[in-house]
Amino acid sequence: MNDLNRHIYEIDELVIGNSLEAVSYSYLNEKSIILNSVKKPYFFEFFEKGSCLEKYITEIDEYELEAPNGVKTVGASKLEVWEKLVFYLSLAGLIPLADKVFSIRIEEDNLLKVTTSNSRMVRIKFNKLRIFDTENISGFDSFKEDSRYKVVDWVNVRSGMKHNYDYLETGDEFIKEIYFYPSERVGGGENDKRKDLVAVSYLTKKQIDNFEYSDTYAKFKILSLMREAGIKGARNGKRHDDPNKYAYYSIKIEPSHREVRLCGKSLHGDTNFLTFDYRQEREIYEQSDSSHGFLNKVRNSLND
Repeated sequence: MNDLNRHIYEIDELVIGNSLEAVSYSYLNEKSIILNSVKKPYFFEFFEKGSCLEKYITEIDEYELEAPNGVKTVGASKLEVWEKLVFYLSLAGLIPLADKVFSIRIEEDNLLKVTTSNSRMVRIKFNKLRIFDTENISGFDSFKEDSRYKVVDWVNVRSGMKHNYDYLETGDEFIKEIYFYPSERVGGGENDKRKDLVAVSYLTKKQIDNFEYSDTYAKFKILSLMREAGIKGARNGKRHDDPNKYAYYSIKIEPSHREVRLCGKSLHGDTNFLTFDYRQEREIYEQSDSSHGFLNKVRNSLND
């Protein structure tokens, strides 16, 4: 076992990242990838309507989100595409450490030291290293960092869970979007219509540290937006002034937890062997040709 721990694996081009961009590059170019985080795209992140995804999947689903001003049609789920690509990469043996990565260090002589979640050390020698996401990586210096963050507030709805909406949109960066989804707390099957919600904001670090952008203020704004959309609390019998109409409790919501993710990426300088890739998924997709690759054959054989 000690000899195995000292073994040095050799890979020509190695990719590091957990984003859709990283997984896309690895899949389209058939390169080994180290997933340096277990973070995936959120369930409410979608491609634009009509986006070409033929290099990824054979069937492309679009979704309709019910909103107060009509139906919003979006493209395929980014989470579903991410999971498909990771599945194909795993089958091809191109994710050598699966989801076991704890930390990564870049050392001299193109050597990567990876510590796994079970305290094992894996050494990898590479000719080229392409980094999409720098989380849990050390051994290089950054010279600039993007200061805009995607803030995701998960909210439990206590009263006002039943309505037809999937989506609310505002013109503000604070609580820019609200997505309603079937509650996993009280769900009673696929026919249960009760919903919780998640709100998405785009804030600076200074704003995140400001109480006026806290989850408490987010709660007040979400309540206001729900009322404006016509959402009501749970029924409370018949109205005294008009027995033919129902009375309703007030809407009640309760912040669950907040997640903060950096928008964009920290900026770093490339070297002869190290590349920091800042391209978006569409650029990677359009600049890659996987029409005759091995992974494409694996995908097609599974879909036959």
